Amino acid sequence: MTPVTVVLRDDGAAEITLTRERALNALSPDLLTALRSAIDEVAAAGCPVALVRGRGPALSAGADLPHLLGLLDDRDAVREYITSIGAVLDALEAAPFISLCIVDGYGLAGGCELMLACDLAIVSTEAKLGDRHMEYGLLPGAGGSVRLPRALPVALARRLLYTGEIIDGTTAAAWGLVGWVAPPAELDATVEQIVARLLRHSPAALRLMKTLEAEGRTRTHGDALANEVVVASAHIATHPDVREGLAAFGQKRSPRFAGAAR
Repeated sequence: MTPVTVVLRDDGAAEITLTRERALNALSPDLLTALRSAIDEVAAAGCPVALVRGRGPALSAGADLPHLLGLLDDRDAVREYITSIGAVLDALEAAPFISLCIVDGYGLAGGCELMLACDLAIVSTEAKLGDRHMEYGLLPGAGGSVRLPRALPVALARRLLYTGEIIDGTTAAAWGLVGWVAPPAELDATVEQIVARLLRHSPAALRLMKTLEAEGRTRTHGDALANEVVVASAHIATHPDVREGLAAFGQKRSPRFAGAAR
């Protein structure tokens, strides 16, 4: 069985599921290759939204430690493996769709890094999240020390990075690490509500909004503001979805964007 499955749904969304549940979806080389292929498949299909989750009790427990143990005498091999994890997560972060991560169990170390690489995250109240690298003398190599301080106030990011503490889903939502939290029995229904809201938007505008948000974090303040004007002006002046949106506003109806779910 492939370690990652892809389902292209009738409503236009996609589902990417890690399926190494017996290994807590540890990020083996085969899984990483399959995950990169899944990202490419969803992008090529033009899906505006993709759900990312793990089968079984974990989103992912992070690096495949038995595999890593076999590499410890080869520094180049270690670097290649760690780099491969980061490269796949970078591709997910940069993908032209909105990724919604779903955690109803463990999202630790590399699993937490996977969640952080997604655009949005919803967790159950029972989820267990944390960096955890320090607990075993390790260090994050797939973005944990970079994305976590950008997702949280610095004091809370340092708390997770330095202590290796695990927090539950309710705490993660209270801290602002994730956008939504729901009891396990209500998680899937809440996910579908979020997906439906995303899918009703203009796919083109949604892609550009992701680009603007990402560039706003990497450009200087002034450059980001100037870039926003350029991108917004071009979109408003040329894209047919803008005309449809403004017509719908004037007619007091819901917009009917090309490619959007009805």
